Amino acid sequence: MARFGRRRHGNRPGPSLESHPVRGGTPAARTAAVLATALALSIPLASVPFTAAAAPQPGAAGELVLPAAPRAVPRATQILNAGTSGFLWAQEGDDRLLWTDYATGTTTALEQGLDVPVQYDIDSGRFLAHASFQTGYYGKGSDTVALYSEEDAQVTLLRGAGTSQHTAVVPVPEYHTYQGTFGDTVLTSSGTGGNGNPNAYQLWRVQDGGEVTQTPVTGLPDGAGNVFVEDGDARSVILRYDTGDNESGWSHWGIVDLSTGVFSTLPDRVDPENGWEVTGFRLGADSVLRLRSGRSKADVYDRDDLSAAPLTFDTGSLTYQASYGIVGDKLLGVEPVSPGDDKYRGQPLWALTSDGTDTDLTKVMDPAAQQLVQAPDGSVLVAGADRYVEQGDLDWGVYRIGRAADGSVTRSRLTAVQPMPAQINGLSLGSGVLTTADNSTLYEPNTILGAYRSTWLTTSGAPGVVRTSVDGLVSGSDGDCTGGATRCIPMFADGTGRHGRRDSTESGLTMLRANGATGWGPTLDTGDDSPELKGLSGRYAIVDGASSGDQYIGEFTDGSAGKVLQKRDRVAAAVWGDTLWSGAATGGKVTATRLPSGTAVESFTTRNGCTPSSLQAVGRWVYWTCVDDWGSVKGSGVYDRTAKRTATAPAGRVLLGDGYLVERVGGIESDSGLKLVDLHGGLPSSGDHTQLPSRKLADWTDLGRNNVGVGTTWTVDRFGGGVAYADREQRVHLVPTGVPASALSAIDSTVTAGAASWSGTWWLSKPAASWKVVIRRKASGSTVRTVSGSAVGGLLKAAWDGKDSAGRLVANGAYTWALTAQPADGQGGALVLSGTVAVTAGAAAPRDYAGKDGVGDLLTLNSSGTLTIQRGTGTGTLGSKVSGAGWPTTAKVVPFGDLGGDRCNDVLVRLSSGALRAYRPACGSAPTPSTPYTSLGTSGWNQYDVLTSPGDVSGDGRPDLIARDASTGAVYLYKGTSAGTLSARVKLYGDWRTYKKVVGAGDLNGDGVGDLLAQDRSNNLYRYYGKGNGTFGAGAKVFSGWGSSYNAVVGVGDITGDGKADLVSRDTGGSLYRNNGDGKGSFGGRTKIATGWQGYKAVV
Repeated sequence: MARFGRRRHGNRPGPSLESHPVRGGTPAARTAAVLATALALSIPLASVPFTAAAAPQPGAAGELVLPAAPRAVPRATQILNAGTSGFLWAQEGDDRLLWTDYATGTTTALEQGLDVPVQYDIDSGRFLAHASFQTGYYGKGSDTVALYSEEDAQVTLLRGAGTSQHTAVVPVPEYHTYQGTFGDTVLTSSGTGGNGNPNAYQLWRVQDGGEVTQTPVTGLPDGAGNVFVEDGDARSVILRYDTGDNESGWSHWGIVDLSTGVFSTLPDRVDPENGWEVTGFRLGADSVLRLRSGRSKADVYDRDDLSAAPLTFDTGSLTYQASYGIVGDKLLGVEPVSPGDDKYRGQPLWALTSDGTDTDLTKVMDPAAQQLVQAPDGSVLVAGADRYVEQGDLDWGVYRIGRAADGSVTRSRLTAVQPMPAQINGLSLGSGVLTTADNSTLYEPNTILGAYRSTWLTTSGAPGVVRTSVDGLVSGSDGDCTGGATRCIPMFADGTGRHGRRDSTESGLTMLRANGATGWGPTLDTGDDSPELKGLSGRYAIVDGASSGDQYIGEFTDGSAGKVLQKRDRVAAAVWGDTLWSGAATGGKVTATRLPSGTAVESFTTRNGCTPSSLQAVGRWVYWTCVDDWGSVKGSGVYDRTAKRTATAPAGRVLLGDGYLVERVGGIESDSGLKLVDLHGGLPSSGDHTQLPSRKLADWTDLGRNNVGVGTTWTVDRFGGGVAYADREQRVHLVPTGVPASALSAIDSTVTAGAASWSGTWWLSKPAASWKVVIRRKASGSTVRTVSGSAVGGLLKAAWDGKDSAGRLVANGAYTWALTAQPADGQGGALVLSGTVAVTAGAAAPRDYAGKDGVGDLLTLNSSGTLTIQRGTGTGTLGSKVSGAGWPTTAKVVPFGDLGGDRCNDVLVRLSSGALRAYRPACGSAPTPSTPYTSLGTSGWNQYDVLTSPGDVSGDGRPDLIARDASTGAVYLYKGTSAGTLSARVKLYGDWRTYKKVVGAGDLNGDGVGDLLAQDRSNNLYRYYGKGNGTFGAGAKVFSGWGSSYNAVVGVGDITGDGKADLVSRDTGGSLYRNNGDGKGSFGGRTKIATGWQGYKAVV
């Protein structure tokens, strides 16, 4: 039995593993200790802080300490004495004796405490170490707190609401056994009966003058043995005893009046022949409760008239293990926790009401602890919660159950009971996201062990927490946590905000969970009987068959089942991004291959040629360990991929980070704990790692001697971060390494280009603060769209929908993308990547009829009525052809943009009848007379001698038509409409007959608006910039004395691939020339690109 002594010196009350009475010491020891104890008790009570740590706390040198989560199972409590103005109690994880005042709720700690903190096993529902459960050990039924010291053989009584005022000492005589304190009366026993049990009881009281008086207990039946104090208060004590009366060992009960010491029997036999029916008695303020578990009954007697008929309750709805209390005419009952039924957090507290025949039940609170303690005023104290929640903290407290004036049951909260820290069973850290697996939220260990929790940490500036989440539940199959094992779920971070566990799911799948999500993430089915995750980076994983000897290289896929890329015999392996490192089956060669192709990248050989048993890889560094089948270390080292150099390295529990190693040094020596070895400056030429800088990150006392597991107690952030470890109080420490991270890089990527879209995914070596992707026209370099984002962890995703900044589809053709990402930690330069993308399902590019390549094409009509698309090559020449026959040679062909909205350029054709039609050929096809068309007018179009399209001049995104009246020279604008027709004409100019040619030239200056070229009869060439509102600016001369021999001038679009509108002309000799547009409204000198074109009726 634990003993009482001075605070922090000697012995203290409990915890105890038993609840038997305790024997007194010698008179000499008793006398010597009286004065010293009284002096010790004169120290005032210390205030008890009862606010749980709810926010992260700063640690040393930038360290961040995260508070523990609340355990799903409430903190266990022991209510030791319910007095008139307050109560004494103890709680799990605490070695203090606490006094809480009813009126104010103020809790203070006695100067004296317990030998060790109270310990409770949540799996069995039992205390492993506790304050004494002996009835009255700390006092009962009043504000007097009793502190017994077996060593000093005395009981010290603290009077006055549990304070040190009016202390008194009652010596326990030699050969006496302390049985408890009830009110102000100390009960001891001495002597033995025939069966070897105490049977002589004494009552001790301290009088006002300090004198201790003794009163013997009288009236115990002769031969009473196995006497045990079952209950008591300030007025009475109930004794249970045996009489040896051949009743098969069934007990008897009696009550002792503490004022007189007189014992009298209780009505413990309903039927004199059935000793088994009555199972116990309890005291209420004004009543005595008789329990008849054998009959599922309980009887409540008037305490002042035990001869009167009792009120009987039917307790059949509760089991024989239930605890009971009395409030007024109500019987309170509660079951113990039931691990077999996954009821670890308490059970409902019921109020039973009886009319003598029928019993009704009313739920008082749910859940509640099993311990019910009667208070002197008739109320009952119990620990429990106001409201039941299936998952999460129950907001546990100690409550007072009383009786209202109308007889109903009342409930009031006396004090909060802070939750116990949740036991951490695993942790991972990647790209600044911490994941823990603990026994918070829900605990049903047959199926559920707790919950996963995510904490997003700042990745730049001062360490801090960005946000937290409670994620999915920890399955019983997530780790080998049987038998109450802790730190039992080895975990991995993929660096992108997902985490995995070593062990598979119930169905044998290797599964990842996303931080912040409650459900399963992507899975990988290897088909192995016992797959174990051994390595993880981004989308790739290494899975070993624990019993098969096979190894699987897998790829996780969002939204679908992953796939096994390789199955092979097990070897040492590690993965970093899309690089797989594999050791040889024998020998020291280690080879890197690219995933998923398996293409070899590089290799090295271990320093002493030993065959690796494990590998780790992070960027520039590869770490290996060689352990033989007998567990002997044959070598370990690290390889620098940049310098192509190896060095030795510590073996054992070692993790590789970005430019550092961390070793868990075992034992309890001065260097035991977490030790960092700095690699970032390069390996020594000697190859001896002991010459590298190193420092201690955490002492073994912080972690606990036996908490050594990688991924369960401590881990590192391979993705540019620091170190995390869980301490003995279940707090997580985030420790910066002081080692500069490597420059931001993409360790894996996929880029996908669709016909009118593009997307990219990059797995990053560390978090990025911001990023942007700029989409540009390849030919001109002009920006069409910028897609940007803020901070990302280890995964950057960008997408472009093929539209420009105004939300319009870009024209078909070649584009470039350029990614720039800034490192979150500010270390190293920005990540810059680029590539190309071909848009083939965007808007039709000007004059692009075939190929969807963004290159302009030329249309010709020959004397046989064949209309041909002469495809531009993008290099300034014309290539292949696409033709459509059957046209009248008198037809006027006008290349036009996409009027019908099908993303294919249309062709306007004016017939000799004066009708105008908009033909809609499919992309890549030349129109024929049978091609679908829209009539734009059945007559009247013969009045125009110029029909040309400069593109969009009105700014609505649709192509427009320019027409000149042959007789007047008036120039008109016909705007394209959303209905695929032309609007009514708008007059732009009164008389342009001075121009012999008016040509729709496309966009000459890159402002997105169509422009015109006009050649006068003096062979001067002018340009007219479209203003975007359906009008043109003033003309500007481009050339003088230009094109006198040309009979056809065509604004052909871009045929050189530089993104600028070019010009093609045919002279009277049939030669074809090209003038390269400069994008500024002018052109370069001409280049002949073809001859023999004089046979074409029309070149447009």
